[in-house]
Amino acid sequence: MGDCELCGAMKVGTRSVMRGQTSIEACKQCMQRMGIALPDENQNNTPRPTHQPKPKASGGYRGTGKKGKDIMVRRSKELRSDFSSAIRQAREAMGWDQRELAKRMAERVNIIQHSEGGKRPTDSVVNKFERILNIQLMVERTTEEETIVRNTKDRQMTMEDLYNQAKKDMRGD
Repeated sequence: MGDCELCGAMKVGTRSVMRGQTSIEACKQCMQRMGIALPDENQNNTPRPTHQPKPKASGGYRGTGKKGKDIMVRRSKELRSDFSSAIRQAREAMGWDQRELAKRMAERVNIIQHSEGGKRPTDSVVNKFERILNIQLMVERTTEEETIVRNTKDRQMTMEDLYNQAKKDMRGD
């Protein structure tokens, strides 16, 4: 049992893995999340056979999971920054009070109040707002976000934070 140098978890099972030219003590979850191969558990250092998915007759692959939306494109849209005022203006243009809008959306009034107050609603509620009020709240992402890694008094920077920042810097994000 040790401490994971990536996520900071304490007293967990860790393994020493190579990342670049550095040896890191990492937990199994961090290794899976970051795509770090688990070190060979067999002692004779023979390479483990890798399983390659076999193509189906239809050209697809077995075991690829559900078909549907591409998760990499899922975050191509973001909630517009002035969503709260857009909701309020559209509701008032329809001549409805918050209670009437909540009734038409089959939501509670406090959901409407929180959303108009600036609290981000869930994706399903955003979809309801767009459908009922006939407005567009999700817009194409225009700017690339920059992550600022800071040490705070309640949380120190972990190796995972540093690694993720270096990965972003290398991609040019």
